[in-house]
This record gives sequence, C-alpha cells and structure tokens, in this order.
Amino acid sequence: MLGRARGWSSLLLIILTVGGALPAQRAIPSPREYLGFDIGEDRRLASWPQIVEYLRRLDEASDRLRVVELGLTTEGRPFIMAIIAAPQTLAHLEEYRQLQKRLADPRGLSEAEARALIERGKVVVLITCNIHSTEVASAQTALEFAWRMVTEDSPRVREILENVILLLIPSLNPDGNQMVYEWYQRTLGTPYEGTSPPWLYHKYVGHDNNRDWYMFTQVETQLTVEKVHNAWHPQIVYDVHQMGAYGARIFAPPWIDPIEPNIDPILVQGMNWLGMKIAADLTAEGKTGVVVNAIYDLWTPARCYQCYHGGLRILTESASVRIASPIEIPFERLQGGRGYDARQPSWNFPQPWPGGVWRLRDIVDYQLSAFFSLLQTAARHRDHFLWNFYRVGKRAVERQGPPYAFVILAEQRDPAAARVLIETLRFGLVEVWRARAAFQADGRMFSAGSYVIPLAQPYGAFAKALLERQHYPDLREYPGGPPKRPYDVTAHTLPLLMGVDVVEIARPFSAELERVERVDEPRGGIVGGRSPHGYLIRPEGHHEIAALFELLRRGARVYRLLEASAFPPGTAFIPSGQEALLEEVARRFSITVHAARERPRGAALELRLPRVGIYRSYVPSMDEGWTRWVFDRFGIPYENVYDRDVRAGNLRARFDVLLLPDHAPRAIVEGHRPGTMPEEYTGGLGDVGLAQLRAFAEAGGTLVAFNQASTVLLRSVHPAVRDVLAGVSEREFYGPGSILRAEFDPAHPVAFGMDREAAIWFEEGPAFEMGESAVAIARYPSGDPLLSGWLLGGERLSGKAALVEVPIGRGRAILFGFRPQYRGQSYATFKTVFNALLYAASERVTW
Repeated sequence: MLGRARGWSSLLLIILTVGGALPAQRAIPSPREYLGFDIGEDRRLASWPQIVEYLRRLDEASDRLRVVELGLTTEGRPFIMAIIAAPQTLAHLEEYRQLQKRLADPRGLSEAEARALIERGKVVVLITCNIHSTEVASAQTALEFAWRMVTEDSPRVREILENVILLLIPSLNPDGNQMVYEWYQRTLGTPYEGTSPPWLYHKYVGHDNNRDWYMFTQVETQLTVEKVHNAWHPQIVYDVHQMGAYGARIFAPPWIDPIEPNIDPILVQGMNWLGMKIAADLTAEGKTGVVVNAIYDLWTPARCYQCYHGGLRILTESASVRIASPIEIPFERLQGGRGYDARQPSWNFPQPWPGGVWRLRDIVDYQLSAFFSLLQTAARHRDHFLWNFYRVGKRAVERQGPPYAFVILAEQRDPAAARVLIETLRFGLVEVWRARAAFQADGRMFSAGSYVIPLAQPYGAFAKALLERQHYPDLREYPGGPPKRPYDVTAHTLPLLMGVDVVEIARPFSAELERVERVDEPRGGIVGGRSPHGYLIRPEGHHEIAALFELLRRGARVYRLLEASAFPPGTAFIPSGQEALLEEVARRFSITVHAARERPRGAALELRLPRVGIYRSYVPSMDEGWTRWVFDRFGIPYENVYDRDVRAGNLRARFDVLLLPDHAPRAIVEGHRPGTMPEEYTGGLGDVGLAQLRAFAEAGGTLVAFNQASTVLLRSVHPAVRDVLAGVSEREFYGPGSILRAEFDPAHPVAFGMDREAAIWFEEGPAFEMGESAVAIARYPSGDPLLSGWLLGGERLSGKAALVEVPIGRGRAILFGFRPQYRGQSYATFKTVFNALLYAASERVTW
C-alpha cells in the first residue's frame, strides 16, 4: 500500500506540475496541520511516533524527500533518515553514492578523472539531531525544515536541492526522545515541569551516546556509521546540540585548542570557515548572542568520526529552555564561559544577547537559520567542498611516515580483546592486513599471522589516532595557574585500554601481506581429550572469566586455583562429568578448555553464581549504564537496586555483592532535593542507606565501588583506608581522564589473570593509603605513571594503592580508584570486575 500510495502521489505531483508547481506543494500538510500546533510552540512537542509519521507523509506527498528506515533502536523503535534533494537526484541516488565512494578513496584516480566526477557530483551533507534527548529542539526543527524544503520554491531552496544531497536524521536517540516527551507530558503543570527524567535517556549510556564514535558499542551508533557515514561519505556533518541557558545563545566553530593532531588541516580550516559563515549569517539576520571559538575543543575522536573520514564536523550548541517551557533570564544573570563573557562584546562574541524571555521557538529559529546558512554555503561552493574532500583523501593515501604502520602481534594474552580491536578498526573503514610469513621491521621480527595497519591509506589518520599514545598539552588558565579543563577526556589509546600488544613502526619495511576481510573467532572447545580428573580454563582473557558465569548459571561445579602451578593463579578447575556443558560454553565464548593431567592439589576457591545488585541512583549515572551494558554483553546476571531498596535493609538475604558505579558522592548520598522532583525520586541513600551498606558487609556481603563512589564508602562505612587526594587542589594534582600505569598482584582473587603491569583508566578518582587490615590489589609505581593523556602532579600517586580490599565484619569492600569498565572500552580491566563478583560468592577449600 505504501508503494502504491507513493506512486499515486508522484503521479499527482507530475500532473499538477504541468499546471503549476505551487498547487501541488500546497497539498502537503504543514506541521501545524498535522500536529495541531506550531513547531516551537510553548509547552508543545511532537512525539517520536508523530515525527516518524509526519516525515513519512512528506515522503508520500513529495518527490523531493525520501524516508529510509535504517534499522531498530536499542528498545525497538524505528531509526529513520530523510534524504532531501532535487527529484532527478533522488531518482539516481545510487549513482551519486558510488561517485562519493570513488572520491573517498582516490587511489588510482587521476586528477582529470577526479575533475569529471566532481563536475557531476553533489555535496553530501548529514544533519544529525537530538542525540541528547533533553535537547529537544532539533528534532522539532527537523520537521519544519523538511516541510520547508519540500514546499518552498525560493531561489535558496532550489539552489540547495540542485547541489546538495541532504541526509537528515531527526533523532540519533529515538528511545530517549520518546522518554523525554513522555516525562515532559507527565510533569506539565506540576512543580517539576521542565525537569529531566530521573533515568538515563538512553538505555545504557545516556549523555555518553556522543562519546561512542570510535568504539561503536551502541546500536544507534552502529546504524549511523555503517548505513550513513560509511555508505555515503558525507563532506559535511552538522551535529545539532543545546547547552546551558545562561551563556551565549548559540555556538559555532572555530573550536578552541587543542585540536587532535591527526585531523587534516584542510578540514580544520574548512570547519573554521563554515562555522564563521554560520555566525555571520545569524548575526546579519539580527540574531544576537552568537559565539565562536569558545567552550568546545576538537580533541577526542569519541565525538568526531567524520573528521578522520574526509568530512567537516560542524557543531552548534543553542541555549536551552526547560525542555519546551520558556525561561526568563535578566541580562545581569548571564555568565561567562571558556573564551568569552556573555555580558561583554569581544571579537568572537560581538553582540551579546540582551536578556529576557527565551523560548523553544527561539531555539528553532536559530537552528533553522543555521541549517539554511550551512546548506546554502555547501550548495554555492559545491566544487570547493568536493575538491577538498578529494584532496584530503589524496593526502591520506600518499602519506609518508613516521610512523609508517602499526603491528598487532599475533600472540596476545587476551586474543578476544585483540579481535575486538581489529574489528573496531575495520568497522571504521581502516584497512587491516595479515602477514603470510614472518617479517622484520624496525629491527624486530614479527611472526606470521601478525596484523599490519599501514597508515598510507584513506583512513590511516583514524587508525593512528586510536593506536598511538596521546600527549595532551599542559594548558593553564594563566602562567602558573590552574589547568584549563578539557571539554572531555584527554586519552583514547585503545591498545592500552584493551590490553592488546601493538607496536609502532617508524621506518619503511616490506612484508608479504593479505587483506583481512573479517577476523573469525576460534571455534573453542576442549583440547587434550577426555580427562578423568577435570578441566582447566586459564584466566588471562576476559572471555574466559565471563564464561565462568555461564557455567555457574547452568549448574556446573567450578573452582579457582589459588596456588601457582603449571597454570597461573585464578585458573578455573571444572571436575569431570560436565564435558557436554563445557564444550557448549567453550564454543559459545570461543575459549580453549584444557584437559587436566591430574587433579589439582592445594587451596582453591569454590564458586557459586553471585547474586549481584547494581546501585541505580535517580540522579542518573552514565557509569552505571555502562556497567549494565558490559554485564548484558557478557551475560552476567544482576538486579537494579534503588535508594529505597538500600534504605529498607535486609540486603544480605538478596545479594552477595552490591556494586556502586562511579558517581558524584553528593548524588549518591543526597539524591534529588525534596521539591525538585516527584517525591518517589527524591533523596539518596542518606544516613540510613549508608548504615545498611555497612550492615550488609558486616553480615558477609561484598561492597564493590568504582572511582568516586569509593569515597562514599571511605567516609561512611569507615574502612581503614583514606584518599590521599582528598582536598588537594587542581594546581597540585589533576587527572581529568587519562591512562595510567598500575602494578597488580595477580595472586589476589580480584586480579586473577592480570599482567603484573597494566593500564587503567583514571578520571578524577581517589588514591588510597591503607591501614594494617587493608590489602593492596594494585598500586601506582614510583615515578610518573602517565601512559597517555594529561596528568599533573603524578608523583603524588607514587606507591599509593589504586585498588584495595578492606575487611568489614564478615565481609569486605573492594574499592577501585579508577573506572575498570570505562565506556565499554577498558577490556584490560574488565577481568577485575568479573573477578570481584566471583570472589564475593566464593568459599576457600583445600584439596
């Protein structure tokens, strides 16, 4: 029926066009006619089903727009994109997509051939809206903009349609879009109108969904990268956001320093120019409060995929309202920000906003102006953008080192993590090659089967950014002053985070290589035949430890060896008689199970499936969401535990371990203040909840806390440990998100399978000094522990503990001074989390 309706509507448009274009366009319903209200109207929002349906109606009624369903979201909603262009362009989309693909990889393409392609080509622009779900305006703006593009016959619109292929994603997080809509409807007319929901607005990652552009963990990221970025290779990507209400009215590039060094300077200058053009056009229209070169840097690829794939990233951040409810801000309450003062004119902020009432419609108007400015510039300078796209690709494939390549060693302590790293690079269109024979590079021999990533390739800059170590500049507010806070974190070296051995090659070399099309996981299974004694699983890989949870869930008897033998401490022993289950689990997790030659002797831990509770605050914590994502990914069962559950007590009857993810201590203890949210979502753990945590541990339970959550237990549960960084100023110590070196004790049950030296993710966490009863599981070495990123005052960490076990009554607390499951990336320390859970439900035995 949809296809037939589209056919009839197209025929109708053709007939009406003969008699005149305008009558056909009038048949297309406006947003007001469909929704019953104007876009941007106070306290009115279109829901996600309405957004999808309206764009589909435009598809049926217009030959300028086509809706594509890219897939389903995490919670099963349609994830859509509208393609807007001239009718004759839409009729030949595949031809233009193939043209883009050829320009993106200019190897073997002469300049004359490139010129011919560019003369035929269109600028592909991707506009992405509403990745952060409380930033509601852009999804609403998308509807009005799409309607104007299919109905207006102005010179500006005609120019855009003829020269641009616009890919418009109305929301990068439809699940959150609908959640915020429903929460806003629920709270309208109450004291809580305009508040954010008391849950993460993405099932797992909340605001961190735009920190996922190099690890590709979430469904929505995967769909956008695979089916839009990698399929269409857009020259321009415009990411539409909102920011705080009390500063500028809108931000556009240029960015502030630092700029990630692997981004081509052509792209940097292009972003500067295009952002300044948007700012100039908005100011010319009489829109005040426009700021550039402030607030936002361009350092981490976690927020920028296209910058390493030949495209410009344009960001605008508009001042927010209370979801869709207006606010009034007197001029004197406006505040400064990084690089400008909202009450003082400057070169990058020439006309402050005078204050007053700020509405959702104001945001829509600013965004519409920015949309049209960017697209008209793209259309008017079509050949410029296409030529620069070609030039960036040509520079990439003609790159000369050093470095020339990276090599991922064939032999890895955790082969599954190495496979994830390789597949992550390949998903980002990086070419990976495998050595058919041993070869020598930089005076070192590499075995056959090693993986080689040459950097002279279209997306070598993406590989280099992720594989090398970062050296974030030491930026201060003024000479000798406190550090300038980076907008996000300062490190993204995946081999360190994932525990994968990768070598940088500084000189040219030759090797016999074959292109890797996919990295198959090994079949997995039992090696060494059937054993009357039992079977062993080594602890070095994260898959091996995750498999133990499945064995326990299926009723297997599992032990972990405490004493060194032919296998390291933490090796799992499974008595004979469970072979069929072992084979099944080994295949599922792609692990090797070894037949035991004899029954182990000595001390071991007898395991049972731990009953795990993850604390979930109504002040949402992204770290909590990432924890659930990791557990769901590896099949680790858990329950959510809320403030009221903790305060009610009797926790030991339900759980063996309670896990507190990283969160601000005040949010954990106090939660939302009474009167700021509905009563059932106010208050945190409070004194009662903290007392119940201690009672849980004293009764034999295990408390596990990550990063800042550990300081809550330090202050309230009173273990014999103190945070040596408490009260230290940022001038003396500063670690805003970096990768540090730590020394582990692999004989401790929480560190089973760890290297003695490993990388950890440190982000404004504690460092521990212990009393006599506590045990250090990991310590910082003497000297500077920095491996990648930025760290001031690192000597304060020398010899201090990064991970400790503290006895409390019959139980314990396991306190992490770092984030061991950081954004789903730190595979090297996933094991410590899995181990801590298994340790909590174990009993020491001796054979």
